[in-house]
Amino acid sequence: MSKTVFRNYNITSIKALLKEVGKERYECALKDLGLLNQKPISMSGFFIEYEIDTHDIYLYYKYPSRVIFRIMPVLGFWNVPHEHWVRERKE
Repeated sequence: MSKTVFRNYNITSIKALLKEVGKERYECALKDLGLLNQKPISMSGFFIEYEIDTHDIYLYYKYPSRVIFRIMPVLGFWNVPHEHWVRERKE
């Protein structure tokens, strides 16, 4: 069953959020996922997702091979964007 989520692909907002998160916290999240050796390649794969059911906001990355990883929760950071959200279905 699919559910509705809101996603934000705005690169400027994601850059500001990553700057607020900081290098150390970001790399720890990658290390926890086992992705420290295969860091995200470009900014175009990042997106932020808001789940309506749980009210959680997560930072995701979609690799060119179309594998998607949930990197870290970002709820509570100041630079979570307020604009440019797109409603999509998630399978």
